[in-house]
Amino acid sequence: MAARASSAWQRGTVADDYLERRRTIPLWAEATELVRRLVERAPRSIGRLLDLGSGDGFVAELVLETHPESEAVLVDFSSPMLDAAERRLSSKAGRWQAVEADLSSPSWLEALPEQSGYDAVLSGLCIHHLPHERKRALYEEVLELLSPKGLFLNWEHVATDGLASGLFDEERIARLVRVERERPAPRPAEEVAREYRERPDAKENKLLDVETQCRWLRSIGFEGVDIYFKWCELALFGGVKPARGDS
Repeated sequence: MAARASSAWQRGTVADDYLERRRTIPLWAEATELVRRLVERAPRSIGRLLDLGSGDGFVAELVLETHPESEAVLVDFSSPMLDAAERRLSSKAGRWQAVEADLSSPSWLEALPEQSGYDAVLSGLCIHHLPHERKRALYEEVLELLSPKGLFLNWEHVATDGLASGLFDEERIARLVRVERERPAPRPAEEVAREYRERPDAKENKLLDVETQCRWLRSIGFEGVDIYFKWCELALFGGVKPARGDS
């Protein structure tokens, strides 16, 4: 979930609040299931996974459960998030390791245990925190890290406009209000909406449309680039590294 070291995500309260309310993200269950099914269809067996901006490891967990022989490297700079991953993945000890590193600089690569040979690189709701030029550079780095026919999937918060503008926030607030009403002493809906709009991490979003990012992936050298899912400001997209001799 976190990409930059100078960030609200270093604060445990911000990380805990996000994890508690994450399921209020629209279509959370449906997108999670789609990630799982796409991973099952990966063009090569997934033995080594790299999870970028891993948060509490929910994406890595999908792979570790569907590929019993797999191992994962989780990259995040947020200590509170990596602590949450330790708790979430406690039953999978020995099959994963955490790397505390900042994706906003290419120096994050130096912290990896291996700098090539990953069968899949996945990211969930993280890369939108990076400046646009850094997003593109990170995609180039991902291509180099992947093995031939390796899969890249990015479940991302993206920019939108026109009729859909603002619809994501409206739906998110509505869901947060419904959760609030289940509490013993619920706060007014206006207070819940204000808290959401003024949340500390909101200023770190640097949203970019998914079409531009897919064009980047194609120009960098990914094959089979596609948008697998899009709803307003949510998108799941990615591609595959060419087999040797095809790039």
